[in-house]
Amino acid sequence: MGKRKNILLLLSDQQRLDTVSAYGMDCICRTPHIDRLAEEGMKFRNAFCTSAICAPSRASVMTGLYAHRHGVIDNYTDIKEGVPLLGDCMASAGYYCGYVGKWHVSPVKTPAECGFEDNLPFMGYGFPGSRVFPSLKFDIPPVNTPNYYAEYLKEKGFEGVDVSHGFMGNNPALQIQEMFCRHEGPVESTIEYFVAQETNRLIEKARDKDQPFFIWSNFWGPHSPSIVPEPYYSMYRPEDIPEHPSYCEDFHDKPYGYYLTEKMWGLSDYGWKGFQEIAARYFGHCTLIDDCVGMIVEKLKECGLYEDTIIIYSADHGDCMGAHRLIEKGAFTFDEIYRIPLVVKGLGTKDNESLVLLQELMPSILELAGMRPPKKVDGESLVPLMLGEVPDNGRKYIYGEYHYHFYTARQRMVRNLEYQFTFNENERGELYDLGKDPWMLKNVCYEKEYEGIKRCLMDRMSEFMKETEDPAGVWFERIREFY
Repeated sequence: MGKRKNILLLLSDQQRLDTVSAYGMDCICRTPHIDRLAEEGMKFRNAFCTSAICAPSRASVMTGLYAHRHGVIDNYTDIKEGVPLLGDCMASAGYYCGYVGKWHVSPVKTPAECGFEDNLPFMGYGFPGSRVFPSLKFDIPPVNTPNYYAEYLKEKGFEGVDVSHGFMGNNPALQIQEMFCRHEGPVESTIEYFVAQETNRLIEKARDKDQPFFIWSNFWGPHSPSIVPEPYYSMYRPEDIPEHPSYCEDFHDKPYGYYLTEKMWGLSDYGWKGFQEIAARYFGHCTLIDDCVGMIVEKLKECGLYEDTIIIYSADHGDCMGAHRLIEKGAFTFDEIYRIPLVVKGLGTKDNESLVLLQELMPSILELAGMRPPKKVDGESLVPLMLGEVPDNGRKYIYGEYHYHFYTARQRMVRNLEYQFTFNENERGELYDLGKDPWMLKNVCYEKEYEGIKRCLMDRMSEFMKETEDPAGVWFERIREFY
């Protein structure tokens, strides 16, 4: 491939696919800067994370492995010892490695211990706004010291900026954080702008180095709370947001845990109007992030690095945001949380329909650096697809898993483009005919006409479990005959 290019990985948190307007999914949310990257480059139309929880998904990007293989099965466990890490590999390949923003890959290891020369270590979820805005009620305080975002605000003269108009839904006893609030300061004082500025600082630093760079930049949004200033707070009118096709969900054929999750969030009595209020700020948050992406692109151009930089934009997972009367993510395998945007600028220019996995960014980035993973990973490099050298990767099925977030539920999913089967350890199984039922409203797992399809998907699930040494396989084999 000639001279090695710079690589910039931009990762948002909990961003649903239809909030990236390049995908043309009839959402009112606008993302012109990411759209432009897609126009100049390409996008994957069927990209999925394999665990729709923050830390497991981010650790999969770092390792190229499924969660049960790298060890981060929830937001609190750590990567297993001896697992090769993307940052270490890129540093050993001679890349300047920088890390910005949310970490949430390991509760113990810092970015500096994973190969990144420059970083701001926000350990855990590390949400820096928890101790900055006096009016914000957020139940996950940052564990990092110092709070670099607070220092940034003080340095720029924004100290004392607060929030207003917080919304917590109808059940504050269970839901103890705002879903959104208005940031009462200029855009330059927002967390997302801070992440973009730090990314640009590293780009300037990389410009002066005689080596290619790998910068991994992470936005905290649009994960709730969506803390957005004007004009983003009022950019989208709640009443303009149409009801999601699956909001009519009644849970009669779904696992009982889905119903309990809806009740936990306390939005059921507020109706679609409540989701409209939340989604309007969520969409504004997505457009704010998009404008920050535009700032980063302009910095690359200003530094003369744009043409020599491969830009990858994606998200760790999505957000139901009203789909199936649910919000955020958890023990449910719907497309709204597992299907993600994946845009690549700087290689090929043809979109790809292949089933691909977010964790395959690890071997892909290493190939761009002229390397291969030191150990076998769960997937393959996407570079041939990114370049348009091959039209399809030949993959027929993908595999997903859930362990713990709001509650423990050993859950596994296998799907292709036509059907999806979900194994729920202590609940009923799920099977969806995606051609007839793209919104996954009707569970046909126990209908006789789908028996052959279900058995085929269960066989493939067994193969995945054996191939990846998934401990859930033992229990699945014991009870699959009852499905």
